[in-house]
Amino acid sequence: MLMGEYFRIGAGIEDYIMHKILYYIVALIFLPSSVMAGNLSENMEKRVLTELANRSGISVSDLQLMLDDCELNKRNMNLCAFQRAIQAELLLGDAIKMTGAKTDSDYAAWKKQLQARCHADADKETGSGAILPNIISECKELAMLAERYTILGAESFPPPPQPPHKWD
Repeated sequence: MLMGEYFRIGAGIEDYIMHKILYYIVALIFLPSSVMAGNLSENMEKRVLTELANRSGISVSDLQLMLDDCELNKRNMNLCAFQRAIQAELLLGDAIKMTGAKTDSDYAAWKKQLQARCHADADKETGSGAILPNIISECKELAMLAERYTILGAESFPPPPQPPHKWD
């Protein structure tokens, strides 16, 4: 999200900085290092793009162009956030299939409840502004990554990078 757009919705610099810090801390905790490094498997990239094209109605080739520059405009920002949410949803779905942690009906009910909660929280935060889809997507992404982490367990993820100790 561009800083100028954040200020147009009435938030201050402190809110912008705290939002970004919280987002990246949670991403570092819940995303595996290969995802953080951008090393998604080619199969996952294709699945995400195909799903994004199906849900958005935009062709894959057009999506690739738009996703190359996420901060160009609000549409691209929203699409990039939506892409990350879809990726998190696919990763969670794979974890559920692998472990059998939820039934299809439980998962569908959980996603419906998550959608309602994220929409209500984002609407409260933005007041139905142009950034609403972005906030909803970020909320869903983080909730799905947290659920995946819970299902797979901490041992399935590499530990977060640690800064060097002052005596090292």
